[in-house]
Amino acid sequence: YVMAGIYIHIPFCLQKCNYCNFYSESDILLKNKLINTLLTEIKLRASYLNNETVRTIYFGGGTPSLLLPNEIQQMIDAVFSLFQLSDEIEITLEANPNNLTEEYIKQLSATAINRLSIGIQSFYDNDLQTLGRIHTAKQAEESILLAQKYHFNNLSIDLMYGFPGLTLEKWKSNLNKIKNIEHISCYQLTLEKKSLLYQKIKNGILLSTPEDEIIEQYHYLISFAKKHHFIHYETSNFCQENFESKHNTSYWQDALYLGIGPSAHSYNKESRQWNISDNKAYITFFENLLSLEDYDLKGENVVFEKEILTTDMRFNEYIMTSLRTIWGCSLDYIQQHFGKSYLKHLRQQLSNIQPDFYILSPSSLRLTEKGNLFADYIAASLFV
Repeated sequence: YVMAGIYIHIPFCLQKCNYCNFYSESDILLKNKLINTLLTEIKLRASYLNNETVRTIYFGGGTPSLLLPNEIQQMIDAVFSLFQLSDEIEITLEANPNNLTEEYIKQLSATAINRLSIGIQSFYDNDLQTLGRIHTAKQAEESILLAQKYHFNNLSIDLMYGFPGLTLEKWKSNLNKIKNIEHISCYQLTLEKKSLLYQKIKNGILLSTPEDEIIEQYHYLISFAKKHHFIHYETSNFCQENFESKHNTSYWQDALYLGIGPSAHSYNKESRQWNISDNKAYITFFENLLSLEDYDLKGENVVFEKEILTTDMRFNEYIMTSLRTIWGCSLDYIQQHFGKSYLKHLRQQLSNIQPDFYILSPSSLRLTEKGNLFADYIAASLFV
């Protein structure tokens, strides 16, 4: 049984990164109004998690570190007053190195935030320019030292590989700088059609990285992680023992979550809903609301869309996300939550998959290191 999570989306960025496809705006003038609206939504939707205990709060974005620490604490207080909380609650703030000045981190250390996720991507200035990041390599290194100085001892660092201009030597050096960090997320560049980087590669301004170089970078990452005792607990995530992201783990293990803010997603095992990706429309909607009844009546098609999930959809999603993790999918969980026929289907479909891609035990189905490379393909083969 995995406890529930709350995700709060802060949809502001001073400038969009060249690879990004997430919703955010640069119009920070709306910030105060937006914070008030987030507080309203938290209040109105307090019953969404059916009184389940909340184990994680996650401020994602956009750039949550554009908010002042006292503004962040205000939202945490609202959650604390309305929800049942785990004694070991994990509260994460995603942050950009350029916001993490000494004064900011000092103020942050006085809030309830106990985990920082710093979006570094690379420790080389020319790579940061390619990616459209607005921090420098120097700020990246300093932000880590400052976070440690103020006792943030549950740090997560994001790095990216497989992008134009990243050599294996640079990749080795990037990883070497974070070998003593508690958690690392390493993402292979995904070229999103709407992103600037996609356009640049398409128009020949930048050369895309050859497939064999990307695979080489990935293999180096795996051996680096082993050497430095990182547990490779999800396709793109690595941690020292007991430092996995509790928040993301709940997504992968089919827990309930409430998404607050523009474009945020919520899931309660029966349906999934997502808020409109438009700050102004989101604010206006909540300003005109009178009550929760009003939200339920008017909500759909105005501020959020909703899809009711069939058992097949939920099963497929569980397979897709759980197979990406070190724990794999639980056969008991499948039988209890989806039924025996789904377990039977899973066992039948497995006969079409190479035996060295997976490990089937009496309690779980997990992928081998070799299978990990084909996680999406394997999951799709097991779908109903």
